[in-house]
Amino acid sequence: MSQSMTQATVMSQAFRLTQPGRFEEVTLNHDMPDEHVAVKNELASICHADLRYFTGDRRKEALEKKLPMALFHEGIARVVASNTDDIEVGKRVVIVPNIPGYVRGHYTKEECCAPCRRGGEDNYCANSVFLGSGYDGVGQSHLVLPKENVVLIPDDLPDDIAILAELCSVSLHAISHVSDYLKQGNVAVFGDGPVGYLTAAMLHYVYHVPKENLIVFGAAEEKLAQFSFATTHLVFDFDFLGHQGITTVFECTGGRFSESAINQAIDLIEPEGKLVLMGVTEDRVPINTRDVLEKGIQLFGSSRSSTKEFADLMQYFRDQAYQEALRKLLPDQFVDIRTPADLTKAMNKAAEHKGWHKVILNFKWED
Repeated sequence: MSQSMTQATVMSQAFRLTQPGRFEEVTLNHDMPDEHVAVKNELASICHADLRYFTGDRRKEALEKKLPMALFHEGIARVVASNTDDIEVGKRVVIVPNIPGYVRGHYTKEECCAPCRRGGEDNYCANSVFLGSGYDGVGQSHLVLPKENVVLIPDDLPDDIAILAELCSVSLHAISHVSDYLKQGNVAVFGDGPVGYLTAAMLHYVYHVPKENLIVFGAAEEKLAQFSFATTHLVFDFDFLGHQGITTVFECTGGRFSESAINQAIDLIEPEGKLVLMGVTEDRVPINTRDVLEKGIQLFGSSRSSTKEFADLMQYFRDQAYQEALRKLLPDQFVDIRTPADLTKAMNKAAEHKGWHKVILNFKWED
């Protein structure tokens, strides 16, 4: 049975980023409304977005607006108190970081914003907040969240797979834009990093795109060697204009490689094909609009996800072959975090060595 909170607030030990490179320990107090749960955060995964805040690789105005803030939005936790009959104390949950405005404000979607009134997805709500992006995230001992923002983890699903839910949910949402089109021809993914890997793995294990119909383009042979479920090519020596049969492309590079990847995708894709943009960059990217027009290419921008994707993933993750593929991104061990100094050391290491494996933080909060 769920346990109702009698206290008005929940105290949280937080490691807040106050400026690039500097964490400070503070105490935060969270209200505990009805239909909310209090969770104790256990694991967090470092995202490139977290590193951009930590290293100061964001526009100055963004840093000034969003700091100080507890980082991280990829996390799992355990329920320590519940004001809803839907979720029991003691359960493991994966955290859904996007909190729509109508959920926060306790009103209907029709009262929220124009995208919500049009029936839009929660991740496009104009009044939403996102953990670790101007709103204190998983880098604190406790969070109080609407019941809609936690998804129960099946008892037989291990932590190391569940922690990948947020990243995989982004791929799942992106693929949903074009899922009905995947069988019209071959599918390509640009990017040999974690986002490209997880998107390609989902295309194969969840959407059942065969290896011979799935091409991944990258710049590092050692990374491409991990894509055992796809056909791989180095971008440097591929004839993008001469190849035929690609009708759907996912761009997962981001950063300074966005321009080349998007324009190579435009060269590659068949007329009336679909191009999904997932890579994040701080700069504007010039693209070949002439061929977009001549080919009638549809471009889809996709970012973040909603609770539905997290819930679906808890079932998709049961596939043992899929789990085996996902574990290629996981480190041999997690990094214990007890102090701001521990967290600073982990972030510096992650920033200096942007390798293949994810960095998973194992928080050891004070009792």
